[in-house]
Amino acid sequence: MKQYAVVGHPVGHTMSPFLHGRLFALDGVEASYRALDLPDLEDPQAQETLAALDGYNVTIPYKQAVIPLLQRLDEKACRFGSVNTVKNEGGHSCGYTTDGAGFRYAVDAAGVGLSGRCVLLGSGGAARALAFEVLDARGALTLAVRDPSYPKGRALAGELLSRVPGAQVDCVSFSELEASQAGYDLLINATPVGMYPHDGVSPVSEAVVRRCAAVFDAVYNPAQTRLLAYAAQNGVKAIGGMAMLVGQAAAAHAVWNGASYRPAQLEALCREAAQEMERLFPRKKSVVLCGFMGSGKTTVGRCLAELSGREFLDLDRYIEERAGMEIRTIFETMGEGAFREMEAQAARELSGRAGLVIAAGGGTLLSEQNCEALRKNAAIVLLDVSAAALKERLRRDTARPLLNGPGGRNETIDRLLAERMPRYRAAADLVVDANLPPRPVARRVLEALGE
Repeated sequence: MKQYAVVGHPVGHTMSPFLHGRLFALDGVEASYRALDLPDLEDPQAQETLAALDGYNVTIPYKQAVIPLLQRLDEKACRFGSVNTVKNEGGHSCGYTTDGAGFRYAVDAAGVGLSGRCVLLGSGGAARALAFEVLDARGALTLAVRDPSYPKGRALAGELLSRVPGAQVDCVSFSELEASQAGYDLLINATPVGMYPHDGVSPVSEAVVRRCAAVFDAVYNPAQTRLLAYAAQNGVKAIGGMAMLVGQAAAAHAVWNGASYRPAQLEALCREAAQEMERLFPRKKSVVLCGFMGSGKTTVGRCLAELSGREFLDLDRYIEERAGMEIRTIFETMGEGAFREMEAQAARELSGRAGLVIAAGGGTLLSEQNCEALRKNAAIVLLDVSAAALKERLRRDTARPLLNGPGGRNETIDRLLAERMPRYRAAADLVVDANLPPRPVARRVLEALGE
């Protein structure tokens, strides 16, 4: 039986044994594949272990460190200065990189070309490999890097220009990219921004995504990153990183055994791999806290996020950030109808995300459409507070326009409670007494969730 492995430190949970096991089965090759956590690649025993394998994949932090151990490198590995696949044969070892092949598979499978205007986020090893693929396809490339990394980005741009005859390459900072009005055929994220467990963030704003025809995110965990969500919400073609991961693995089997696969086989493997990833990296279901104004959704929500390891998100603040103005100003200048539409859009955007604690606005769950959207991936919890406690909490509150109704504040609260509480109860999966301080209430929520 042939012996293969993935080598790194630390290795931890990795998709490699799953992917390569499936591919060996498709090859009809009898082989074992394991994860090897090697703390020191210079240890003679570690090198003996590697030499005894028929082949192996290389991951962080050894993609460059493994090179001195090899007898030969293929052309692309030399070009990129990086190795992620090694073949041992007849006592000789040769290093390859399949990063570029995986990327090409992902974009080709999505029907996206590389010959147009491409903007590539990042300047590390992954960005370097993808940059060469764009230039080999005669694409015009803009490197975009974090402002502190601008010198590194300029150095990579200069290297690309010197090594690829006729290349069109420039470099901008992220702040310049955000301020620009330039459009692109493809935006490529080669940074780790948005990767689990720090998902929920995007390397660029939604405004940048709107100026692109397609987006590729090399991040594969989670499958739906914030960057890809921005693309989907704006009708921009979205390509996830799982296809690149599968393409890289398939290219490694071509190196080891000359294997090739039908498109349908790799498409099926992408779907299987996404399911396996959910098993390896389970995400906690989101929690949406609803209730009347002053019920403690924000304060309880922050405590709940801390206690449960979820990410806290205040829906009103989320809307304000997207609108560029405060809720009060939205009501005053655009009216409640405009705000409710923004609220519905936010609910749709957040419906596909897990691992959140969302403090919903007082009117969010009065809409059945919003309830349906948020319930797709979340438990809705009503924080139930007595009318007397609510009136005391809201006594000095001047930031909520709806409290300024006719008849005085207390009468307005009574009227709104009569209107809203039955609808909150109908929307909620769970009801929790929230008359206590925030932290004990958060513990009650966790108990109600069975956590």
